[in-house]
Amino acid sequence: MIDKELDAGYQEGDTVQMLTIEPGTDLRAPELQRAAIDTLEGGGVIYLPKSGFELSGHEQELISDTANILSRTPDVEDGRPTIIFDPARGRIKKYHYAQVRGKMMRAQVKDSARPQIEAMMSRYSKWTESVITQLFPSYQGVLERKRVTYRPFPRNNIQSLHIDSSYGYPTQGRGMLRVFSNINPIDRLRIWQLGELFEPFVRRFLPAAHPGEPGWITSILGRLGIIDGPKTPYDRYIATLRSLGMRDKEYQRTAPRKIMEFPAGASWIAITDLVLHGAISGQHSLDQTFYLPVEAMKDSSRSSLRILERLTGQALV
Repeated sequence: MIDKELDAGYQEGDTVQMLTIEPGTDLRAPELQRAAIDTLEGGGVIYLPKSGFELSGHEQELISDTANILSRTPDVEDGRPTIIFDPARGRIKKYHYAQVRGKMMRAQVKDSARPQIEAMMSRYSKWTESVITQLFPSYQGVLERKRVTYRPFPRNNIQSLHIDSSYGYPTQGRGMLRVFSNINPIDRLRIWQLGELFEPFVRRFLPAAHPGEPGWITSILGRLGIIDGPKTPYDRYIATLRSLGMRDKEYQRTAPRKIMEFPAGASWIAITDLVLHGAISGQHSLDQTFYLPVEAMKDSSRSSLRILERLTGQALV
């Protein structure tokens, strides 16, 4: 069963479209594949209420107390720092830092728990690749599988509506296709807000967007291959638009939005440089990031790159 839903109070097109795939649906069904790619590339979210990824009983017990897996708990609960797993190397990145209330922190995984957490995240990465291959067969062989993120800490404050930018890892125009799963062991909801479509958001903030040139450190790291190449004008525009939207308090207060409650066991899929979103609450989630080349899309004109190029009148990669 496929159900497209829109929040009451908003006209169609005001907020992100949802495509719900009920348990037991054949992900290889041509009708579903057509609906899925149209939703995804149109800046929508695909929702699997019971996705099929399950933790073992031992994994549930292990993560039920973060003291089992981490040697330090942060003073604030905003969902960070995260644990980052590199599928290519099969291990957790040891020195991944996040800024938490002005301090640089990292999730310090206990040596005793590391093999089990790495095994869980590796299995998740392979599972997401299987789901994406079934739903989007045309993407097979062109997606670049990147990091898996595990969020063991609770989020008890509202994250601003935002689009994803590449931080220190430029996408150079590729879409950030991400699969999220709520793996909470005590059935706690993960709650998100979803905002307006990408183009209205860009039109709102583009006049104030004046991205500068990349810093010399980023340029050197890109040339050395430490990060995924230099930042393109696209990367700088996306980062600037993200920042403008997140800092605009009036926009955050009045922007159209819908609230989604994702129960434990649920998964959802989106191209997050196209989808305005923000986490509200929840604890224990996994997500896998893939980079999607624009040329591999069924309709590349719907990508964030092509929309930005059309609105700016510039080639951005």
